[in-house]
Amino acid sequence: MRLSKKLNNSIWFQLILLIPLIFLLLVIMIQYEAVCNLGGVLREAVSLKTFVDDWIPFNIYIIYPYILCLFYLPILGIFYAFNRRISTIQLVSFYFSAIFIYFVTYAIYLVFPTTANGVMITSFNPVIMNDGMFRVLQNLYGSSTPLGDFPSLHVIPMVFISLFLYKHWRSLFWMFLPFAVFGVSGTVLLKFHTFIGLLGGVAMGYFGYYILYEKLIFKYFSKFLPATE
Repeated sequence: MRLSKKLNNSIWFQLILLIPLIFLLLVIMIQYEAVCNLGGVLREAVSLKTFVDDWIPFNIYIIYPYILCLFYLPILGIFYAFNRRISTIQLVSFYFSAIFIYFVTYAIYLVFPTTANGVMITSFNPVIMNDGMFRVLQNLYGSSTPLGDFPSLHVIPMVFISLFLYKHWRSLFWMFLPFAVFGVSGTVLLKFHTFIGLLGGVAMGYFGYYILYEKLIFKYFSKFLPATE
């Protein structure tokens, strides 16, 4: 049975639906390190470091916008819900696509474990940065795993969100684009991922939007909710 067009575009209905979807996504996201470590146990991790990574300079000053980018995927739905051009079906499809992206990426980590050990920097000169940046970066490296380099799960959401916004909310896309650029470039400038890991993240982001979202999940849920543009 189809829901009414009014319900499909109701802000409060969308917000209520988003609560369990965001919670489920967060639960899946925090399994990242466990999945990466399991992949490293099942198979020997491969380093994807190339000469390109040697050319890319380390840049500490991108650390703050890089951290901010990590919080966009769980919370953007709240902002989407207040744009009536984005319907409930599009929001639900967006989050289910994001969830499936994580499952596909985790499967890759288990079958093909990769490591960024070859590029990660483990010591820093505090002279070139202030104490705050030094502590933040040290904590990030200390809590991160060197596994799960390809594809980069820092890059995937940036690409996926950018494609979604470009199609459905063009003005917010242009506001989000600088943060997406910082988030993507920060993976290699801060030496969390290799350049190949970055490219894998871009490819997976495209796969998530054009295949999972547009071709599969959005079409499936359109059977139950009338989509509006």
